[in-house]
Amino acid sequence: MVMVKKRYSHKDYDPKRMARGMLVNAPISTKWAVEIGRAIKGMRLVDAEAYLRRVLRHEDWIPIRRFNRDVPHRKGVKAGVKSGRYMDKAVRYFLKLIENVKNNAEQKGLDVEKLRIIHVSASKGYRRPRIQPMLLRVIRRKSTHVEMVVSE
Repeated sequence: MVMVKKRYSHKDYDPKRMARGMLVNAPISTKWAVEIGRAIKGMRLVDAEAYLRRVLRHEDWIPIRRFNRDVPHRKGVKAGVKSGRYMDKAVRYFLKLIENVKNNAEQKGLDVEKLRIIHVSASKGYRRPRIQPMLLRVIRRKSTHVEMVVSE
């Protein structure tokens, strides 16, 4: 796998009152990572974790705003949007990222209950080639870089 030097896109980082974390080359869809990031940005960290756990149990759903072609409607309306998905695989990776950010904040001595997500960014990662010898073609597997910054 190709290693990349990935920098944070959030510029106003204050190490005394903020914590951050990053997933590099996570094997999830960039589109779904963007939608999950939009759904949890601005939430408290513990509320976002509880929300994603409800999504994983299919008790709640992630509203799809931008990439909503052929997406079915769900019961209820969230933020003016009826279409949504559950995205189990991407939600699992976001829960790992939240755990990572929470551990970084505890290491710095920040209060986890007061942390609020102020920045979530998803960008395309390395496209891993997967060769199918019987079909004589190469399939490129997607990956995504996801970064999160929280503040007290």
